[in-house]
Amino acid sequence: MTKKKKKKKESWKEQRRRAALKQQKALEAERLKRERQPKKSKGWTKGKTFAVVFAFLLIIGIYGAWQYSQSSPSGSSQNQSTNRQKAPLFTLTDIDGNQIALENLTGKVVILNFFDTHCPPFLTEFSYLKELREQKDNNDLVILSIDVDPYRDTVDVLKQFREDNQISWPILVGTASVADDYSIQYTPTTVLVDKQGLIYKKHVGWNANTSPSEITPEIEYLLSS
Repeated sequence: MTKKKKKKKESWKEQRRRAALKQQKALEAERLKRERQPKKSKGWTKGKTFAVVFAFLLIIGIYGAWQYSQSSPSGSSQNQSTNRQKAPLFTLTDIDGNQIALENLTGKVVILNFFDTHCPPFLTEFSYLKELREQKDNNDLVILSIDVDPYRDTVDVLKQFREDNQISWPILVGTASVADDYSIQYTPTTVLVDKQGLIYKKHVGWNANTSPSEITPEIEYLLSS
């Protein structure tokens, strides 16, 4: 009868060596597995980069086109020609008792200047209108100043105002209905009406965004069209 050989007991060092070898093989297998997998691209792909650059250039192009339309009266008018609204008609009395009807001014460029004598910016605006009236001695250009505060700006107050500021165009006594028709919320407000009686543009307030350098080219364009 054959005796079974006793299994030699592993020493502690051999156990550690075998465990380390097993772990090393597992790590090597994991490394090979990762290498076989398709590599993921790091960072942005060329497609993403192109998309971002294209979007940036598109934004610049849109902004440039907007700037051009704002700076070019003829260009902006072409874009707005189909969207212009009919200027609300009115008949108002000036401070000399004369009635002026907007419908009788068709065929002329009309500047409607809504104001009140208690708003400081009106002085700068009236100075510009006086200069414009002198430069554009044109029968096709009509300036009408419409006071929107008749309770404080009585006829006598407006006559004195006209004399003090040497105003040569009509000053009309406004009404609440006319102010509502033109949606006047702030003074001064300047409305440009073309020869067809359509509102070309509305300038609210008088500041860095509303200046002679902006309005004069618009008026010249309307006079020439």
